[in-house]
Amino acid sequence: MNGDRDLLRPATLPMVKICGVRTPADLEVCAAVGADAVGLVFAPGSPRELDPAEVVDLIVEMPDELEPIALFVDPANDLVDAWPGAWIQLHGEETPERVTAIAAMTGHRIIKAIPFDADVVLAWDEHPDVEILLIDGPRGGSGEPFDHAALAAILPKLTKPVVVAGGLDPEIVGEVVRNLEPFGVDVSSGVESTRGMKDHDLIRSFVAAARG
Repeated sequence: MNGDRDLLRPATLPMVKICGVRTPADLEVCAAVGADAVGLVFAPGSPRELDPAEVVDLIVEMPDELEPIALFVDPANDLVDAWPGAWIQLHGEETPERVTAIAAMTGHRIIKAIPFDADVVLAWDEHPDVEILLIDGPRGGSGEPFDHAALAAILPKLTKPVVVAGGLDPEIVGEVVRNLEPFGVDVSSGVESTRGMKDHDLIRSFVAAARG
């Protein structure tokens, strides 16, 4: 794993993150098509949740081109502290105080995932320990979109890089990139053939459309 590779400076904008990868073959395709990051899911009950053996396999096989990001939902201290990568994505109802505590305890770089609400997004933009805002639909991983026009209205006020998620797929991601010009895009269900199973052709199409 790269660990310290500067995710904030991808070679080509937008930064593309493929979330919920589960196999070394997923990693190979993501690296080959030029994705910047992959999300490894540690959320209990998710169809993309990894077991310990799968985590070990993915860490061992992680291509140098990819930045691994661990996705947690209201994690316990021991779980988040055990993550060997540089980046974590907090996707639960963590309070600002809890995020500060996690950052101080682990030293991880933090992405905060937020179901879109203008006031909530603006508040998290001021948090000193959050480096990237990931703006999602109402339920993470569900493929539900949110009001992109409402996000566009507050983008000029935001100081942190914004990654757009929620309902993206190869057919609409290009339009989202053109309209919002985000720092990055994130996809999970939009590149799956069945829930929790990545479709490699859809990954190829998504990255090409995001960069096209």
